[in-house]
Amino acid sequence: MRLGRRALIKGGMLVGFAPMARAVPLADVIIHDSRFARAPAPATQAIDLVDERKTHWATIRNGLGNARRVDGTTTWSDYVMIAHALERRGFRRAAEVQQGRLWRFTLLRRDQRGG
Repeated sequence: MRLGRRALIKGGMLVGFAPMARAVPLADVIIHDSRFARAPAPATQAIDLVDERKTHWATIRNGLGNARRVDGTTTWSDYVMIAHALERRGFRRAAEVQQGRLWRFTLLRRDQRGG
């Protein structure tokens, strides 16, 4: 049997996930907890909550600089804290979905024109 790129894409569509790496926007910051989640997707900056707790959430509390998109995979309690801290700095919740005991989320920086 010959297994090519087209067959892999079709197979992915049949089970509900197609490898569409180019269609997914790249996050500026990825937040994850290495105790629970696998290594994050590529991003400009990756924040591991294991390390972030040691600095008392300093990176997140400072607003993440010029980041426009933040993706994360954390527990619910960490997600609530992260979302609250970043909403105070101009982010809004764009997506959230529970996956087992973890939550995947996306936060986007509000448009400077009030969007």
